[in-house]
Amino acid sequence: MGSVEGLLSFGAALRVAAIGTYAAAFVSYAARLAVQKLKLDRAATALAALGVATHTAYLVTRWIAAGQIEILARERTGDVLSGYDRFWFMVSHPPYTNLFDALNFVAWAMMVCYLIIERKWGLRVVGVLAVALALVAMGEASLVTDKQIEPLVPALQSYWILIHVGMLFVSYSLFTLGAACALLYLVRTGTPTALLGGVQAAVAALLLSLIGGVKLLTQATFEMAPGWQHQIQSRLHAGKLLDVTTAVHVMVQGSEKAVKFLTPVSGVGPFLLAAVLLFIAGAIVYFRRREEGTSALGYRLILSGFAALTFGLLLLVYRIVNSPEIILPAEVQLAPGEHGPFKLSLASNYALGLIALVWGSTLGFLLTALFRDRIAESLPDPRKLEDITYRVIIAGWPLLTIGIVMGGMWANEAWGRFWGWDPKETWALITWVVYAGYLHTRITMGWSGRRPAAIAVFAFAVVVFTFMGVNLGLTGEGLHTYGAG
Repeated sequence: MGSVEGLLSFGAALRVAAIGTYAAAFVSYAARLAVQKLKLDRAATALAALGVATHTAYLVTRWIAAGQIEILARERTGDVLSGYDRFWFMVSHPPYTNLFDALNFVAWAMMVCYLIIERKWGLRVVGVLAVALALVAMGEASLVTDKQIEPLVPALQSYWILIHVGMLFVSYSLFTLGAACALLYLVRTGTPTALLGGVQAAVAALLLSLIGGVKLLTQATFEMAPGWQHQIQSRLHAGKLLDVTTAVHVMVQGSEKAVKFLTPVSGVGPFLLAAVLLFIAGAIVYFRRREEGTSALGYRLILSGFAALTFGLLLLVYRIVNSPEIILPAEVQLAPGEHGPFKLSLASNYALGLIALVWGSTLGFLLTALFRDRIAESLPDPRKLEDITYRVIIAGWPLLTIGIVMGGMWANEAWGRFWGWDPKETWALITWVVYAGYLHTRITMGWSGRRPAAIAVFAFAVVVFTFMGVNLGLTGEGLHTYGAG
């Protein structure tokens, strides 16, 4: 195990180096955008490429270590492995089989795709968004407590995992960049700030309402699922126990169904509700004045909502980090096998991730509205942006198609059915339909301009919901849940 532990330690250092390099690249891209006279194009690209190279080395070391762990697990059970067996087990555990690895892989895939776009079309302005999103994904991964590599469970020991999951994540990365280009197209073509702000505020209010639920809207109370830390037997080391944090589940009275238990988070609800109301007010003002192009009142309302959201988000993180032990009501019946102590946890927290995403997108709008003229000047011809959006999405859609089909074939092998309408399956299909609609409007109906660009941005919102919202439990729990909400 010495070599495996050495690889993992070396990989962890590479990951930190990649994050640092991406941060430097972000500063370079942003400085180049803010101050046109600065000649930072090559420096920003070089830093991004260096970050990708370091990130690639990290993923390779993680993959090799996982493969060695798979081999060791079988040797310790007395299996005699042939050369082919060793090769298969070495490649059978790719670096995207848990939430921590998946977020790191998506960040890498997005940066690789971005560098290809920059190389082909020279669109460096997208670099600010691409690097920022990569940093957000890797930062979210850092919050996940379950980072260790364990031999895959039997259901995941399949060659399908190399095709199905990898293709989906690459397609999501391409769709993210396509949405960024579409958004820049809308800015470049003079889409009124009032319209962009109204949509942003309305979507932000909707997402926060979905995350907070009825109690947030009616009682100004924000609830989230606490976690319970328990130990599971390592599949690699006999007798070794691993610490795992999972969301608390309770039994529904009169049935055998278990659901997540939600507990109020003190003080967070009023800030989030204030943000929702201010965003709604900002959306109304902006939509009423969309013909005027902009509105100082609408901007101030969204800025105030952003401030309330910032305080709520910071308080939520504080409450989670300093969570006391949570005592469950006496009448609550825990799901079998679950036990205390119970605490709020950062681990696999999709509610926190989605709130942070709303915060980031709102900040993006506020900065775009403030520096719109400067951003527009740095953008290429609108037709070029439109063409890049189309090409990126048409590259991602076949990958999504193949990924979904391969997932069905894998499900048929593992569970005896091709399709089961699991929430993740259903929303992956919805994502496919939305992007198929985008391509249909472009290819068959001949649409161009703002309408398909708006569809591309909307489609990305569906991708986000598929990747994170489904895991939050907004559509019910299923077989594809990576973490707790």
